[in-house]
Amino acid sequence: MVSFGQLERLIRAGEFDQVATALLSVDEPARRALAAPVKGIELHWVEEAGTPWKQRIAWRAARQAALRIAGAGCLPRAADIVSFLRSGRFDAAPSPAALDALVRVLRAPGRPSVAAIAQALADKLRTPQADLQWGMISRLLAEAELSPPGTEAVVRGWMGQVGAERYRKDLAGLLRADPHTTEMLPHIFGIARLGQEMDEEWTKALARLAADGVIDRQSLLDGCVQRLVAGDRPGAIRRVVVLHRLLDPTAEEFAARRAECLAMLAGPESTVADLALQGLRRADDAGLVEIDTVAEAAFTVLLRKEKKLVRAQLDWLGAALARKADPLLFEALLTGLGNPAVDLAEQVLRAAATHLPVFGAAGRESLAAAVAVFQGDLRRQAEELLGAGGPADPAPVALPPVAAAAPVPPPIRSVPELAAEVRHLLREVAPDPVRVELVLDALVRFTVSDRPTLAGALAPLVPNSGSPLLNLLRAVVTGQWFTWSPSREMKRAPAPMWMLFERLIELTRQVCAGSPPPALLATPATVDGHVDPARVVRLLGEGWEPGAWDLSQALLRLPREIGPEVRAAADRLTSDAGRALAGFLAGGGLPDPQVVTVAVGTLSCPHIDGHYCECSRRPARRTVAFPPIEHTLTVPAGLLGQPRKEAAARAYTYNGGYSLDPWPLVFPSHRELAAAHVQPRIIESAESRGAFGHVGILPALAACDGPFGPAMALCLAYGLTAARPESRVSAVDAFLDLAARGVLDGTLVGRELAALHRAELIVLKRVADGLAEAARAGAAPGAWAALRELVPAVLAADTPGAGAPDLLLTAESVAAAVHAGGEIPEVTAVAARGGRTRLVTEATRLARTLASAPKTVVPEI
Repeated sequence: MVSFGQLERLIRAGEFDQVATALLSVDEPARRALAAPVKGIELHWVEEAGTPWKQRIAWRAARQAALRIAGAGCLPRAADIVSFLRSGRFDAAPSPAALDALVRVLRAPGRPSVAAIAQALADKLRTPQADLQWGMISRLLAEAELSPPGTEAVVRGWMGQVGAERYRKDLAGLLRADPHTTEMLPHIFGIARLGQEMDEEWTKALARLAADGVIDRQSLLDGCVQRLVAGDRPGAIRRVVVLHRLLDPTAEEFAARRAECLAMLAGPESTVADLALQGLRRADDAGLVEIDTVAEAAFTVLLRKEKKLVRAQLDWLGAALARKADPLLFEALLTGLGNPAVDLAEQVLRAAATHLPVFGAAGRESLAAAVAVFQGDLRRQAEELLGAGGPADPAPVALPPVAAAAPVPPPIRSVPELAAEVRHLLREVAPDPVRVELVLDALVRFTVSDRPTLAGALAPLVPNSGSPLLNLLRAVVTGQWFTWSPSREMKRAPAPMWMLFERLIELTRQVCAGSPPPALLATPATVDGHVDPARVVRLLGEGWEPGAWDLSQALLRLPREIGPEVRAAADRLTSDAGRALAGFLAGGGLPDPQVVTVAVGTLSCPHIDGHYCECSRRPARRTVAFPPIEHTLTVPAGLLGQPRKEAAARAYTYNGGYSLDPWPLVFPSHRELAAAHVQPRIIESAESRGAFGHVGILPALAACDGPFGPAMALCLAYGLTAARPESRVSAVDAFLDLAARGVLDGTLVGRELAALHRAELIVLKRVADGLAEAARAGAAPGAWAALRELVPAVLAADTPGAGAPDLLLTAESVAAAVHAGGEIPEVTAVAARGGRTRLVTEATRLARTLASAPKTVVPEI
């Protein structure tokens, strides 16, 4: 009889073989009686001074092996043993000797079935535990004469075990001797990402075994093709491609897998497509595939971006057409004219010209239809080839009409509705500024008409923390004034933020004084922020005086065009605010600022905590400045004036996470004012993919009224090179809207882009893609005006930049769309260099397009 104390001492000593012997010396009831205390044993890592590290690791593994054997020999049910062996208390794989002892215990009379335990362990194996548990599971499966399941964890465990042993032995020999090789190999290709486990030694060993006939070569080849068709991560796919090439399929084997090879041509990995293309070409050269296979391959490959693949397909297609002038092959060839890479489409056009005489009128008609969308130099080449039967000019793309700003949603009609809006407002990080204005409007109305009910509804919602908005709500509830001490960060908040803060503080004072206004003059009538001038006049004629901040915001929100009847009504007002309104209108409203662009160098920037940020290590920046505007409005300092001497500080100002959404509503009639405040805060968009950048505000700026100037141009320039794709979409949307409104100055945008390029602040590929998208959407004249300024600046630089060829490609397409002409000396100089670089090729194409333009040129905007 063995006691628990004796068994525990053996376990803690790591004597796993003696643990097995002790358990086998007693009957099954005695073993089961030890199950509960054995299950409660915890093994802790013990550091012993002077003991070598490897010896301590070995001792730890022996103790865990002893505990495994004890649990397997005592726990009553198969499920209990499986759960115990899989538990997190074991982090060392058992040795072969320990597995021998484990099997001895599980074979004891009365023990649960080894097959049940082995099958459950294999089915429950998970990938993170595969290296640790597979050795044990493999041994138990072998003892039970069971086949392993083909799960990812099991296959990874098997590959890991065989791969580890290969460092002591030949891998091919290990695979030859392993009983699971035949069963496991198909799963390597059937499970995604497993190919990544096959390094060079694996691929060589598998190819050798296939050549020796140890494993079925056709099955291995089918497995490779299966995975290549299904696709995988690049690293895994590359290893399968290597194995496929080592197997060296014959032309007959490629022909037998024709459908799979055609599917591989459409995959994302160019190496896979190249392998399939070469194989199909070999099969065709051997006369083993039909013409429709050649055509189907061409339909797919000729639209790919990889130049090597397209050229190989053109060579194959040319050989096939030389053998037989089949219309299907010519149709497949014309598909390549739609390749987005102009130089590849140009090669396809030259190939089509070679075979065109064979196909006669039908071929000319097909070619004319295929080149109908061509622009620029490609179109010119197609017209020369087709002569009188050339393609008709495509209809120009029209910009969408500008929609009038939508009216704001209906006013809040009840106190419960207002309470719900306030609850939502307090939860939002960046609330909708129009909803904020509606809440302020309702607060004023219900404070005057039913303050007790409003106070009761708001009381549970208002927290004790302070802010201008919270203090206003608390004043409505309690009638008390709470002093707000802005933090250091708040004091540095931009002027448009302080315009809202001061309006809230003013309204709070009026509520605490018991004289809230009956309404707010500045409540907008449309979602772009404009007030209704007739409403403003009507309210001022009712005999009450608005707050100075409310009046000033209302004046800033007046539309630029006001009818004579409203002006006449304003002239009849006698109150102080009424006379201020009449004088403001008589003076022509707020003057437009004289904005200038300012280049600033690197600067150490004190953040709100007094420390210096990394701005000093960033490149120079561009921002805007304008002298203070003469006015009589009550506004925060800096709202209507940004001196040049402060430009550097603004360019490196920490954004602070503020939402810019309310800012255009401060100046809905003065786009340049709003853009001047926004622009320094979108600089981050060109430098980082982080959360800041604020380029999404650009469409709202475009929707403002007023002239287009340097501030908006610089905003667009930074937006077009923004790091985040969604930011660049916003910039293109704003570009299109401004073009549709007829105010876009593309030349000014191009000058700002050129200045940013000289300062190494833009990514040309991003700008090229954005301007190309704007041109395709109907703003081609504005896009060409920008490109006309940017292209010479790029080519005049010592190093034009990685995206210069893409910029020239876009410029050629846009120039053709607007029929732009006239020589650009910098383009001519690059084209004259000669050679086959892409920069020279694209410059030559642009020069030809400009030289071949008709005399009548579309005006540039």
